[in-house]
Amino acid sequence: MTKKASAMHTSRRSVPLMVRASSFTSITDAMSTSSDDETDSPVVGKQSLSATVGMTSRVAPRWAASTTAPRRKKKYGSKHVSTSNQNSSSRPFPFNHPLLFGESSKASSGIWSLSAGKFLRGARSVLVALWVFLMLGTILHFNFLGHDHDRNINNLRGNSIQEGTDVKKNYRPNIWSPPVPVAPLFPSQRHIPLPVPPNKVSVVLMNYSRPRMVQESSLMRTLLAHANVDEVLLLHSNPKTAFEFVHQKVKNIDATSHNDQMGLSLRFYFSQLAKNEWVIHVDDDMEFSIATLSELLVEFGKNPKRIVGRFGRNLSEGNSFNGYNSRNSHKSSEVVLTKFMIMERKLCTAFFHYADAIWDDLVLNSGEGPLWNGEDIFMSLVANHVYGMPEDGFNNYAMDWLDVWSASDDLKDYDNGKLDISGGMAGYKVWDWHWWQSLLRRNRHYSYRGTLWHTARERLANWSNSGGKEFQPEEEPTEP
Repeated sequence: MTKKASAMHTSRRSVPLMVRASSFTSITDAMSTSSDDETDSPVVGKQSLSATVGMTSRVAPRWAASTTAPRRKKKYGSKHVSTSNQNSSSRPFPFNHPLLFGESSKASSGIWSLSAGKFLRGARSVLVALWVFLMLGTILHFNFLGHDHDRNINNLRGNSIQEGTDVKKNYRPNIWSPPVPVAPLFPSQRHIPLPVPPNKVSVVLMNYSRPRMVQESSLMRTLLAHANVDEVLLLHSNPKTAFEFVHQKVKNIDATSHNDQMGLSLRFYFSQLAKNEWVIHVDDDMEFSIATLSELLVEFGKNPKRIVGRFGRNLSEGNSFNGYNSRNSHKSSEVVLTKFMIMERKLCTAFFHYADAIWDDLVLNSGEGPLWNGEDIFMSLVANHVYGMPEDGFNNYAMDWLDVWSASDDLKDYDNGKLDISGGMAGYKVWDWHWWQSLLRRNRHYSYRGTLWHTARERLANWSNSGGKEFQPEEEPTEP
């Protein structure tokens, strides 16, 4: 063997043949992620590559240690910071982004990362909170819809007038009214009460499903204690709840046989038997003071050619109930409800004179609820037709400021208003099917009243053109 051949053999033996697999991996990673400084270096050949491989078997370079060795953490204050975070800024842009490597964006670039899990959890929390808010708002809306928020203070004022109690002593404050009765803000609300007119009045009261309301509430005591109330016609339309109310001013009338044929118009039919020209209609679950009744009589005495009451209604075109709006109107009103109102007796005769306009197709065949549901709407429209209406509004009058409140539900012999005409949702939960059943029943009730309102108004306006005979107010009421 020549001297040159032996030298080459010796140089080959000095280069190790066994190289770790991790060294090749480190070389591949280094070549794929080389920095800008490495791209400017000249291309190396096989000999420089062999030299590099030999060097990796003895001393691992820095880039090999960063990929094979575990990451060490250094303490800075009370936080542990990974050493990889310090080297991440040396990588090119797409490789050093904290969202790709899962590193703390607060420590590297100051931008907070938002993962899909955190976003979904946050969205779920917002949706749950929104659902709870809507549910509570719906419950509060239907619990207080149609009720006066100051009913407690009005109730106490009525009792204090009758029993002479102290308002401040017995009053319990709540969230709807101040702890002490507040005087009117404007002096115009203060007025000197006018003397009550001398006219005697008759009261028509129906007893169907709530006899305890008549027996135990303050309604009958208030009516009988007023000096202008000359008689009370108590109509018993249900044989199961009929009873005898013993008083010299009360006339108990058995109306069970007439109820199947007349329904809710029964009150107007027997009003023709009243001996007084002024007739008050009131529901059995209403309560008020003697002063409230006197104020009603004073207002009606100014102009008896109209209907005056506490609860008025006006159409609201475009709503989901065919225009019917359950909110109380103020003063000039097209319709006044029979919950508490006063009218002339002759209008009861006019009611049946024009009843044929809607009896067959609307009341009898398409009626919703008890027979003649919406009788108060038709009576008010008849009054507008008989008396006429002014050009700037309606003739009927609603005194929505009167102290009138509903009697306690404890006096009802049924729960949750299941026998009420418009449906009752008190006591039911939103997730209970009875709550939704009552809601649908109320919506059907409102929609039917809106339909009856539009139809009756149109047909009364065209009554003469269709060949009907107009009612003459001078006619004497016929005996039923």
